Amino acid sequence: MMTLCTTETIWIQSFSEDVIAPFAVAAVAYFLFGKIDELRKRKSYSRLGASIIHTLIEEVEGGRNTIRNTLDPTNNTIPNPLPRKSWNGINTVPDEVLLRILELAKNTKDVGFPTNEIRIHAKNYFDHMVTNWDQVVKIAAQGQNFKTFAQKRYSSYDEAATGVLEMLKHVKVLLEKNSTKLLPK
Repeated sequence: MMTLCTTETIWIQSFSEDVIAPFAVAAVAYFLFGKIDELRKRKSYSRLGASIIHTLIEEVEGGRNTIRNTLDPTNNTIPNPLPRKSWNGINTVPDEVLLRILELAKNTKDVGFPTNEIRIHAKNYFDHMVTNWDQVVKIAAQGQNFKTFAQKRYSSYDEAATGVLEMLKHVKVLLEKNSTKLLPK
């Protein structure tokens, strides 16, 4: 009977060393490598997002300056079209970047427009405001009184563009900070 217990104990010990231990090590390694890969992707998408947002900021700043100059009664220069080259529809901000933005904005105070509505407000600026502004440029090109037209129809555009710009700058700061963290969100 004693031999049976010893053989059984040796068998269990051998099984745990040869099967369970390697399986446990493989499972832990798989989990760690997966987590490291996920953290790298988060950093990469944060860097990508900051770059995309930076180009949008440049265009919105230029557009806001054009709007301000046109609405300024003392400035009589003919308005330019608002910049729009970096906008490629709603997918200009990819889903992966949007997920980073939403995660980062959870516990932060919104600046400008709500951060979780970045696609909506960017779309409104580029698809509606920029397109509508083309009417001002067209009227100015025809030699008509574009100042009165712009002030009547688009006086709120400066405030709206400023809200979009502040939101974009806030998002860029969040993404840049996240891209430098050891454990990004």
